[in-house]
Amino acid sequence: MPIKVAAAPKNAMKLLETGIKQHLTAGLVDATLGQVESIAAPHRVFHLGLDALVGEKPIATAAEHVGWRAQLLGRGKQALASAELVITRGGLKFANVSRGPHAAGSGEGDAAAERWSREEKADHELALLRIPGAYCTALWLRSSDGKREAYVPIAPCPPNLRPNTVYTESELRAALLPEARKQLDGPRDGGG
Repeated sequence: MPIKVAAAPKNAMKLLETGIKQHLTAGLVDATLGQVESIAAPHRVFHLGLDALVGEKPIATAAEHVGWRAQLLGRGKQALASAELVITRGGLKFANVSRGPHAAGSGEGDAAAERWSREEKADHELALLRIPGAYCTALWLRSSDGKREAYVPIAPCPPNLRPNTVYTESELRAALLPEARKQLDGPRDGGG
C-alpha cells in the first residue's frame, strides 16, 4: 500500500510558498533554490527528547508534533532542500529553508520505507522523527494502529544505526539507549 502523509492545515502551502519567496527576496542567494520546480505535500515533524527515549512510553505517544516539513523538488522530482513550518501558540509560522542530507532526504531511505510498507500491506503515514539528543533523524512510518511502525535513519546518524535501513521501535531504542543514558546520567556543564 502506498505511504501517505497527514493532511496539512489549509494554510500550510501558502505559508511555505510565502516563506520561501521571502527567503529568496531577503538576499539569501542560494543557487539550488533557483532550481526548485515544485513543493511536495508537507508531512508532520515530531520531536523526541532523551528522557522520553529512555522511558517506557511508546514513541507514538511520547513524541511531540512540532511542525510540518515539505521537500523542495527539482527536475525529476529530486529533493533539493526542505522548508519547515513550526507550530506556535499563534498558529503555524514559517521556520526555515534547509539543505544537506537531512533536508533533502534520502532516495535510498525513501525506497526502503516504500518497500517495507508494501511488504507490511498496511497503511502508513510518512513523518519525520528528530531525536536531537541522540543525533538521530529518521523517516517514521506511522501506522494507524500504532503496532506496525518503522523508522529509517537518515545519514549522518549514530554509529549504532545504518542509514536507509528499516528498524522497529525496539531496535531503534536499543541502538540509541546506551548513549542516551550516558548523556542523561553524565556530568552537567558548570557543575562542580
